[in-house]
Amino acid sequence: MHPVRERRCDDLLENPLLKTPPPEPEKPRVPRVRKPREFKMPPRFPLVPKAFYAIWVNHQKELQMAKPKVDDSPPELFPELYLKPRRLDFYARQLEETMNVNKELLKRINLIQRTGGFVDCWRPEQNNKYNQLLCKQRQRDLNKIQEANFYFYSRLLVARSEQLLTKELDEAWKDTKHKLILGASLPFILFKTGSIDRDIKDPALDKPLNVNRPRVSMDIWVRGGSKIGKVLIELFSDVVPKTCQFFLNLVRGDSYGHAYTGTRFFRIVPDLYCRGGDVAKDNGFGAYTPNKEGENAGQPGLFFENFDLNHSVPGVISMVITPDGEATGQFNIIFKPLPQFDKRHVVFGRIIAGPAPALERISALGLPLGTTTSDCIILSCGWFTKSGRYKEGSPNTIKFPPRRKKR
Repeated sequence: MHPVRERRCDDLLENPLLKTPPPEPEKPRVPRVRKPREFKMPPRFPLVPKAFYAIWVNHQKELQMAKPKVDDSPPELFPELYLKPRRLDFYARQLEETMNVNKELLKRINLIQRTGGFVDCWRPEQNNKYNQLLCKQRQRDLNKIQEANFYFYSRLLVARSEQLLTKELDEAWKDTKHKLILGASLPFILFKTGSIDRDIKDPALDKPLNVNRPRVSMDIWVRGGSKIGKVLIELFSDVVPKTCQFFLNLVRGDSYGHAYTGTRFFRIVPDLYCRGGDVAKDNGFGAYTPNKEGENAGQPGLFFENFDLNHSVPGVISMVITPDGEATGQFNIIFKPLPQFDKRHVVFGRIIAGPAPALERISALGLPLGTTTSDCIILSCGWFTKSGRYKEGSPNTIKFPPRRKKR
């Protein structure tokens, strides 16, 4: 701004008419007139004597005029604690800066109103070289923007999604399927997997209509520790009746003391399977065959019936079959689908009820080589009759061989 114009603006702002008017004088307050105090008294009852009523009225007045012994007045206000001089100086400087900014805005508004402002969109004059150069510069900038837009538009026309096409996904699936088939033919290797998936379903294990399948209950504990849970097992008596009857006989217990109650899961492979039911030695090296018992003398041992059902669902129970094809009473509980057990062990039941983390708790007690950190035992087991009545099985009374002490 020109110095002369700036001086005129300063003179205009310093005009006394633009200054803040002085504050209005305070009006004198009207003197307060105290009203006589009124006491609320009930009227005198005609039967009450006047002397007694006067004494009672004086007593009520004294009660209403009594002053409290506890000071309930508000605390005294000390303004210097709240309005500190430093804060006031900061607010004063801030107000001065705001006033200076407002002065600059007023000067610019005055300049725009007097000159009409600066407009650069008019067509430049032919003899104005500077305006011609400005127009050429703006035209070059517009051409660059238009060229960038055309390039971006051409990229959009030929753009392709990063998601694979259906044809490419089909080709990838053929390759993956071929690798899965080759991997399934390789020898089985134990490895630790993730958490147990309980959403896997197999329609082949569902109960047919008008078929009554027996049920067995097992109470699983940690020896000297806490309870893992009570699981309910459904037996597939319509598919493998002999194997289910063999399992039920050991749940009930025979006359020689062989029973599942009191035995342990001697092998637990984390996230794969656990094995128990050794009613003879309780270490996995025992074998129970009915033909060796006095009550079953002369009868052949139990051989496998069929391998119609597969190890396809977590919680499936299968009877262990020896290389000779006999069942020894030991059974497996799988924690994940194990197709390598198919055609080797007979599936005869599954866990249908119990605490959700029961299988995870059993799996957590195992080590990679199949040993256990703590003994997981079957504290008690029983079966349900056709009427739904629960019966407890007999405990195992066989004297197991001594175990090696842990160092």
